Amino acid sequence: TGAVKQGLAGAHVSMGNTGAVVGAATMGLKTLEGVRRPGIAIIAVLGGHPVTLLDMGANTAPKPEHLVQYGAMGTVLAREVAGVKEPRVGLLNIGEEASKGTEFLRETHDLLASSGQRFIGNVEGNDLFRGVADVIVTDGFTGNVVLKLMEGFAEYLLKLFADELAVRKAP
Repeated sequence: TGAVKQGLAGAHVSMGNTGAVVGAATMGLKTLEGVRRPGIAIIAVLGGHPVTLLDMGANTAPKPEHLVQYGAMGTVLAREVAGVKEPRVGLLNIGEEASKGTEFLRETHDLLASSGQRFIGNVEGNDLFRGVADVIVTDGFTGNVVLKLMEGFAEYLLKLFADELAVRKAP
């Protein structure tokens, strides 16, 4: 964290405890102005384009305003790292309509809609690969489930392809 703060490194990578790393980074590097709760973000190329997803596990019980802050952080990340000129922010939910989801998600939707971000509304899980949003925000519990599902499915597909190739090569 110290090397990043001094400008000697561009990132801090750790194989350690996620909570400890997030805490150390928050104390050592601080957060963006107006951001009170950090989130874990990933940029994944899904459907041929970069999608910034957060939170992937830092905060399993956030408040709606935290997801608005994730949208702001994700917008900066998508623009500065992924090269998306005007990132579109979506809220991961069980339906596209503003009235869908839990009270938490409906309140988050309303806050994002009035946040000044380029909020496009709710997105569903199957939208991750469709390019409808450049930044997708969710709580850390749901985000971590999505992350682990994507990792597991990718591993499954690779094994399936490898097994099929092995069968085709067999004499």
